[in-house]
Amino acid sequence: MDIKTAIQALAKTRDEKYCKICIVDAVDETARTVDVSPIDESAPILGVNLQANQSGEMGVVCFPKVGSFVVVAFLSPATAVVVLTDEIEKVILKLDESDPVELEVVGGSVSLKVGDTTAEIVKDKKITLNGGDNGGLVIIQGLTDKINSLVDAFNNHTHTLLTGSVVVAGTPTTQNNAAPITVPAITSKAQKLQKDDYENENITH
Repeated sequence: MDIKTAIQALAKTRDEKYCKICIVDAVDETARTVDVSPIDESAPILGVNLQANQSGEMGVVCFPKVGSFVVVAFLSPATAVVVLTDEIEKVILKLDESDPVELEVVGGSVSLKVGDTTAEIVKDKKITLNGGDNGGLVIIQGLTDKINSLVDAFNNHTHTLLTGSVVVAGTPTTQNNAAPITVPAITSKAQKLQKDDYENENITH
């Protein structure tokens, strides 16, 4: 019997409704049920529902940690559901099949999917957007410093032509330059960059 049928049946009966505090023995993520043992040492309860529509995939489902406490409510002698949890191992949220939004929290990671857009956040400051196929995002200040180092080198660059390295004409005998020739720095200097020139503030990391 599923939850919907059990609730409908409740309205037609005078069965006593009650709850039990239990310890989680096993979790079935596919069936979205748990097996539990009541702390009053009564018989184990198998296949306790974790969501209203046991065969559905929409809504919110919290998977309790094995060994943690849960409160189990009996909607009928044959149908029980987890109504409160102690420690949660995993949470799944799924909304609207036509325009799906999915969120999964487990261990040290969070995964989010909105349509075709995905994001995964894990510990150690790592974030992966849309599979990460394009590599890492730019470290904006580091890139700015690197580019401006090149700008400085370009703006301040001079070089010297060694003695005898330039052939000159003007007399019957070909002559070389008698002293080093220094080529002056450029007069039209490049402008330094600012990170605002290429920073997308809508995506930060």
